[in-house]
Amino acid sequence: MPYAHIKEILRHQADLPNEERIRIARHDIWIDTPRYEPLFTCLKHMLYTDNQIQASSIFIHGEGGDGKSALFYRLQHLGELSGRKMIFVTLTENINRYKLHDALCERFGVQVGKRTTAANRVDMIVRKIQAENIGAIVIDELSDGMLEAYGNKRTLLSLMRSLAEGNIKLCIIAFGNSVANEAIALDRILDRRFVQWPLRAWKLDQDFVDFIATYETYLPLKLPSNVAGQKLRSLIYAHSHGILDNIVKILKCLTMDAIEQGIERITAAQFSKLDMIAMRYGFNIHDPKKMKKKTV
Repeated sequence: MPYAHIKEILRHQADLPNEERIRIARHDIWIDTPRYEPLFTCLKHMLYTDNQIQASSIFIHGEGGDGKSALFYRLQHLGELSGRKMIFVTLTENINRYKLHDALCERFGVQVGKRTTAANRVDMIVRKIQAENIGAIVIDELSDGMLEAYGNKRTLLSLMRSLAEGNIKLCIIAFGNSVANEAIALDRILDRRFVQWPLRAWKLDQDFVDFIATYETYLPLKLPSNVAGQKLRSLIYAHSHGILDNIVKILKCLTMDAIEQGIERITAAQFSKLDMIAMRYGFNIHDPKKMKKKTV
């Protein structure tokens, strides 16, 4: 069967023009992996809030490239867990300089002004939460919200605490790095309430092998690469340093190169010039060892 190494519904992509296939190889995709099953199980349990004084909270953290953004967008794609809707807020700096309070009010269509008191705003938000069956607020880039003055940090932490209790009772699902982790520790009550869920580097184990093998089935290459074979999987792991972002970038740029060079499969020979290939297609393969040397 032609292109049996590709998912059946995607096999037609292997016959598309090279430029189009190169663009497809750049697409971000979600790969279901047992690695995240315990986390999603935890989240589904947390959204059950009946007969509880406060909702549960979780802080999913790690350093750059560990999959936080992929998980955030996956939750956004799902839109709900355990039958409860989720709302999404990103705290990165932007031209509107939104804070969590403003983002929440905007999400619920609540105007912030002289005519709306704090109590009225809370009542309006509570009614909308109940009407829309919203069970969680998912906060991305919490670390950016922590790059504020001490007083602003405490205000943000206090708001997060209030969202999980009282009439609002939203499950807080937050993503961030060590900066946010340190800030949460400032609030002993908040620190006690949050489940700490670290995202660790990948190991050269069955989860890793299954992940790259599945990823290959999405690549528009005419020939099978067998990236899960012993040689290629070892090369991918060694050059990625177990960082998810690196793993994906390696598979993407080597696929693009294989299409452009006409070899139509990922090969071991490509790794001798991986940095150059990655740069050609606009990727940076992050080396944590080099970063450590720069900071010493």
